[in-house]
Amino acid sequence: MNTSDIKEKADELSEQARSWKESAQEWQQAASETARNAAQATDQYVRENVWSTVALAVLAGCALGFLLGRSRD
Repeated sequence: MNTSDIKEKADELSEQARSWKESAQEWQQAASETARNAAQATDQYVRENVWSTVALAVLAGCALGFLLGRSRD
């Protein structure tokens, strides 16, 4: 291999790294947007259904406490 071959390979690898970086940034942006939308939908649901949300949380806490308490016997 001579220096021009090495430079070509380095350029190819550099371009591939840029492409991967762009793909990762696009994926991160899409994941952030999805998480933001899910958080907003959850917030809206909880605000509209306060008492059913509280009841569900209490029920889930009781069930979890029951299951954890049984596992120690």
